[in-house]
Amino acid sequence: MFFHSMKYTFLELIRDKSSVFWCFAFPLLLGTLFNFAFGGLGADESFSPIAVAVVMDESADEEYSLTMLTEAASAAGLSMEDFGFLEEITGEFGMSLDSDSTFRQSDSIRKMFDTLSEPGEDQFLVVTYATEEEAQDLLEKKEVYGIINVDMPDMADYFTANDSTKINAAPLTLTISAEMNSDPLYQSILSCFVEQYNIQYSAISEIAMENPMKLPELMDSMNLDTEYIHEQSLGASSLDEASTYFFNLIAMTCLFASMAGSNVAIHNQANLSPLGARRNVSPVHRLVSILGDLSAVLIYEFMTLLVALVYFTTVLGVDFGTRFGFVVLTALCGCLTGISFGFFVGSIGHFSQNTKMGILIAVSMVFCFLSGLMVGNMRILVDQICPLLNRINPAAIISDALYSLAIYPSHDRFFMNIGSLLVISALFCLGGFAMVRRKKYASL
Repeated sequence: MFFHSMKYTFLELIRDKSSVFWCFAFPLLLGTLFNFAFGGLGADESFSPIAVAVVMDESADEEYSLTMLTEAASAAGLSMEDFGFLEEITGEFGMSLDSDSTFRQSDSIRKMFDTLSEPGEDQFLVVTYATEEEAQDLLEKKEVYGIINVDMPDMADYFTANDSTKINAAPLTLTISAEMNSDPLYQSILSCFVEQYNIQYSAISEIAMENPMKLPELMDSMNLDTEYIHEQSLGASSLDEASTYFFNLIAMTCLFASMAGSNVAIHNQANLSPLGARRNVSPVHRLVSILGDLSAVLIYEFMTLLVALVYFTTVLGVDFGTRFGFVVLTALCGCLTGISFGFFVGSIGHFSQNTKMGILIAVSMVFCFLSGLMVGNMRILVDQICPLLNRINPAAIISDALYSLAIYPSHDRFFMNIGSLLVISALFCLGGFAMVRRKKYASL
């Protein structure tokens, strides 16, 4: 009788036009509207290289020869053999200490900025070298987001140490200036870049004064291309704000399954439906009949949700991440929660079917609103004000499960959400079973 009940409940569902619309057609229509409304929501938030003007003082382009450098060091009582790191640094420019090549202090700074301006996916800056007047003009015309001023020291300052065993720390610093009406995001990024550079330069200067032979090791430790940094994808390749609306749309579809779950309870109560009266006088155990109905509803709702997921991913191009199997698991647990919620509400009191449907729709929409279906950051606001509400809101839990799959590399948060859905489902089912079994009828 279990499979008999499941079979005919399933046939009833696929023939019910109202059920087909709300569980199948409505999520597809709403998802299509979401795609038109929010399809390019995160496109303008992608990072683009920052246009800056770099201003260096006149002394930066003054030419020095390596012979002058070694003579100045000798005059200060320093042996160039004690500063092997200079050989490494000058080697980057194709020079050696025993040559008469000339160099400019600005060469290393220009090399750094040129590297950051190389076209490609990792391009950080678009640099324009200019005078102070030209840079201010570019900033006023909003052709650049800021001005980076490079204060170069006099080369002689490197070799005027009071202690012949040390080298002076020349005060090379970068400063940033920008108009207040420039893009605040790019201003912040440029400020962080300048601050990081000055911190690293200060560390280099400190080592140069105390122990110059440690400079190569320090430079290696500051290199961002070390073997300790690896690129790793955390989940979705292009998660944006629009994706969160689709996460909540999936949650809403799961909660709409509560209407079918409520019908199961109503169709097993003799005082609420003729079908319930016939079932209560039949010799079939009520628990077997209810389990068959709930199984049919779960299969039907899960199938309709799978169709919606396939439509969202293949037709609308929504990115649910690389772990689609866990997305399907979330959909299954979400459907179970929605059905059990409806079954519980349908078992309460002697209200009519329409009244219980109205209660389910109202409560489901409140849950969806609090999870962010209408306002994208609502779930974050609720978490700041009343975190417990997000822990018991099925829509928020489903949405957070999908979000965690897209963001976090581990599954800890995901399985915590799945566990919460299963616990909520179990509580609703047990409560519904308890109320349906306790009902007795004097006459039918």
